[in-house]
Order: sequence, then structure tokens, then C-alpha cells
Amino acid sequence: MTLTYRWLLIIIMTSSNGDVFVYFQRNNLTMKEGMIFMGKKDARTHEYLSDNKRFADIVNYYIYDGKQIIKPDDLHEMDANEITFPYNEGENAASDIIQRYRDILKGACIMTDDEVTYLIIGMENQSEVQYAMPVKNMLYDAEQYAKQVSVIAKRHRSDMRHSKKVTSGEFLSGFYKYDKLIPVITIVILWSPDEWDGPKDLYSMIGIKNTDILKFIPNYKINLISPYNMKDEDFDKLKSTLAEVLKYIKYSNDKDVLKKVLENDKVYESIDRETAELIRDVTGSDLKFEDGKEMVNMCKATEDMKKEAEENRAIEIAKAMLARGKDSIEEIAALTKLSVDDIKELTEKV
Repeated sequence: MTLTYRWLLIIIMTSSNGDVFVYFQRNNLTMKEGMIFMGKKDARTHEYLSDNKRFADIVNYYIYDGKQIIKPDDLHEMDANEITFPYNEGENAASDIIQRYRDILKGACIMTDDEVTYLIIGMENQSEVQYAMPVKNMLYDAEQYAKQVSVIAKRHRSDMRHSKKVTSGEFLSGFYKYDKLIPVITIVILWSPDEWDGPKDLYSMIGIKNTDILKFIPNYKINLISPYNMKDEDFDKLKSTLAEVLKYIKYSNDKDVLKKVLENDKVYESIDRETAELIRDVTGSDLKFEDGKEMVNMCKATEDMKKEAEENRAIEIAKAMLARGKDSIEEIAALTKLSVDDIKELTEKV
């Protein structure tokens, strides 16, 4: 009797933003780069952009400069789990399986000037700069095209009895001369006020400047949306609450400018709780909202957060002065603008 032994290796890694990556390897199958769990920020942005209205809004902003071409009803959910088989399947095909997890993937059927356009749109949410993004997205898009070739080849094989005569090249690839692929566009959103200082195309990742060589290498570019680079008029091109989210993120590192933005834009006085919680999580703010309230006044919440931070700083200064023991309670109260009673209460804790 012959015994067959099988083994399975699982490696679990956690990134700095809380994402959990699980790598599988078995003696007859390899699954590469599978993102199984998301960090809090990525989970929040994923849920927010999964809504068709917001998804259509961001695509219309980036592709059509704010023109309302893609409607929410034009979109349909697609499997974001990219499992790619080589389209020339052989007995060793299983060992070449690649599995990746996109953030969001949707199909679109767009009608313009009596022409129907089919499009596959991927959305990649980044809470920080990803310095290999051109290669990462290039792989995502290539795998989606490879999947389409595999599906077409499978359909041809099942219809082969009834199909017309094919060439040897068509037979071997499974992709016929008249076959066409659906275009794939991947958009990257940086949910941070920081500038994207990473590469935006493949050439930026290649360490040569020789144009004689570079002209033979396709320069894959990423489609990037970064609040840092958005102008005030750009936010007007967004028709959903994404405008308020991205604007808040842009100015979140400059408290004085942010205060003016909140005061001048009355929309922030009443924002739905989901949007407010997204702003809080992606900016890492200590914003607090009243329980049971579906609408949030971001102006008040931001001002309350600022006052609380100032009060906490005053308390820390008061504690340090009390520990030093050289200042009277009245002097500490005058300097920190805390009440005498507050200082007395701190005295008991120091």
C-alpha cells in the first residue's frame, strides 16, 4: 500500500494598520497574498464605498470630471476574490494558482451616445502610502484580464462541437481572433491628509533612466485620488458626502484652516452618523458623538474635541506644577485657567 503525505503551511502576519494577511502553502497548491481580515480604517472605508451611490460618485469625479455619467443602477457587485488559473491549463496548473483580494470590484454598463460600454472598476483604499502600488495594481488588473481569458476559453471548449473551424493558435490559447476583453480600471484612494510620496508609475520604481531601454517597457500608471492634491473646486465635483469626507481629511492637520472650513460649509452642521464615524476613524480623531443621534454636528464635535484636548493639556501642566511643589493653588489655577476647585481635586491625586 502506498501512503500519500500532505502538508499545509499557514503564515499569519499583521501590518502596521491592523490588516491581517494569511499565506497558505500546501504541497500541491500555493495561495499567495490573501488578505483575510481588514484593519478598522480599511473596513470602514470598504463599507462606505461599497454603496453604489458613493462608488458611482467617485468614479464620475475621477473619470468624467464630475459629470454624472455612471448611475448607481449601472453598477453591479463582482467577486473581489481574484483566483487566477493559467489559461493554458495543464497538469501542473494547480501549482500556479494565484489568489488576491481586491478591496472593491464592480462591473458597470454605461450608455453614452447610443453606445453601450462595459467596464470593470476596482477600488483600492489606502490609509497610508503603498510604495509598490504600481506593481500591486498592475497584478490586480492583469489577473482580471487573465480571468476573462480563462472564462472565454472555457466557454469555447464547451461549445467546440458546435463552433466553426478554429486555427491552431486559437485552439491552444482558447482565445479567438474575434474575442474582446472588458477594460479594467483601478482607482486608488489615499484616506490621509499626507502627500503621496510614493511612485505613481512603474518607471518610478525602475532604477534606470536609459530611454533606449525604457521605451520597450510599458509604463503602468496608477489612478490616484489624494485629498492633499485636491483643490477646493474639486470637492464641488463630488455629489455625495464623499466631498465632505475628503475635504475634512485634507485640512485635518491644520486646525485653524479646518475650523474655517467647518464654519463656512453649513453641510457639516448636519452629517449622517456613518459619514461622521468614517471621518473620525480615518483621521484618527477623538471625536465624540451623542448616542442615539443619526445626524451629527461636526462643527460642535470638532470644537468639543479641541476643548477637551486643551483641558487635558492644562491638567497635565497643573499636575507637573503640583508635583514640583513651588506654586500655590491660586497661581496654578491662573496659569492653566482651571478652577481652584479643580486644582484642589488634582492635589489629592498627585
